[in-house]
Amino acid sequence: MRINDRNAAPCAAVVGAGLAGLSGAYRLQQAGWRVSVFESSEVPGGRVQTVSRDGYLIDTGASALADTYRAYLMLVNELGLGSEVAATAPAVAIYRDGRLHELRLDRLIRTGLRTRVLSWSAKLRLSRLAWDIAIARWRGQLDYADMSRAASLDTESAADYARRALGREVDDYLASPIVRTMLIADAHKVSKVELLSGVANIFSSRMLALRGGQARLPQLLAQRIPPRFGHTVQKVQEDDSGVNVQYRDSRGTQQRDRFDACLVACQLPEALQICIDHQVPLQRLCTGLRYTQCITVAVGLRRQPRSAAFLVHMPQCEDAEIALLFLEHNKVADRVPAGCGLISCHWETAAATEMMGRTDNEIVGRSLDTVLRVFPELRGNVAFGYVTRWRRALPLTAVGAYRLICSFNAAVNPRSRVQFAGDYMSAAGQNTAVELGSKAARRLTTIHGH
Repeated sequence: MRINDRNAAPCAAVVGAGLAGLSGAYRLQQAGWRVSVFESSEVPGGRVQTVSRDGYLIDTGASALADTYRAYLMLVNELGLGSEVAATAPAVAIYRDGRLHELRLDRLIRTGLRTRVLSWSAKLRLSRLAWDIAIARWRGQLDYADMSRAASLDTESAADYARRALGREVDDYLASPIVRTMLIADAHKVSKVELLSGVANIFSSRMLALRGGQARLPQLLAQRIPPRFGHTVQKVQEDDSGVNVQYRDSRGTQQRDRFDACLVACQLPEALQICIDHQVPLQRLCTGLRYTQCITVAVGLRRQPRSAAFLVHMPQCEDAEIALLFLEHNKVADRVPAGCGLISCHWETAAATEMMGRTDNEIVGRSLDTVLRVFPELRGNVAFGYVTRWRRALPLTAVGAYRLICSFNAAVNPRSRVQFAGDYMSAAGQNTAVELGSKAARRLTTIHGH
């Protein structure tokens, strides 16, 4: 797709068919643009994938939503999937001393006061956390549409903040488990911004999921704007009248096309490699923002465990390797055959990195150690284990990362023909991806007055 005469609709290249790229492509198409989406893999969705096995639906990456995800839910409704959004079971659980302590999100104060996962003295200290979150929200520092505003909060790790302000017990059994859920990483290595935003979202909203799997949204977008699968972009270069895109097509042939604009929605290392005109800010960000690794193991079950929770937080002091368990059958009933269960184990990044080269049998075996310790009634009821390795899972927002993100976002020229919608521009997530893709598309349509 090349630039034609000035009366023709403008054309755009989109690099990456993840949720951000597809959302941006859809918004550009709505604005009258001709769009070409380049995707190096053979499937859309990026880290939003759903696998079908023996009647089970396995979300191998992004797994759930909050009802505060306004941009995501608006897009879902526009595409006719609104009736397919289901509320999960309204409970989460925290594992401590051999038992599960369940908290009802719809009755949080009542169940929070009654729970024995924290002592009364620890519960009283939570007022400090609530105050800090309220102040941050009032100042607009926890806005998922632009988490670069959180830069002023980015002064210490989540664990350091929790130990200092809330005490060790709160850190061990509430703060650090929430951070492990958000980033699948050790709270000592993650900015306190993740803790504040995580608590603000997990405990102040209903949790949702798409029937049929989270991949339904990117798959539907890809039907509207079919990507060029197997096409790897190698260079994006802007000049006064357009953008040159050099790529290798699915047959391995080098190609070059010219567009009015380009939306870059790939991950940071690829963006740095291909965006010739933005090397300095991308390199600065790349030196301070690395990606985690993660392993997920879906355990198919012939029966369901005795828990009403859809999510089990595993504190690091209870399990150094498995960060959380999703009880998929309590998320949406269609994830499993009738009467069966499905638990997804998410490995913390340090353990995942160490186990990445191990066999599936070894990884499944270790995962089952945790599943059967938490739910001993499931012994003898395991149907299968399904392993997914994410060699690049999420940006690790260590202390200082949000200040780098803020600097990068400020360096992006809103009038440039090349706009970014990467997971390195805010807190990573499905709603953020839709927000960033839509924002980049709005910038490009503003340039051309469409």
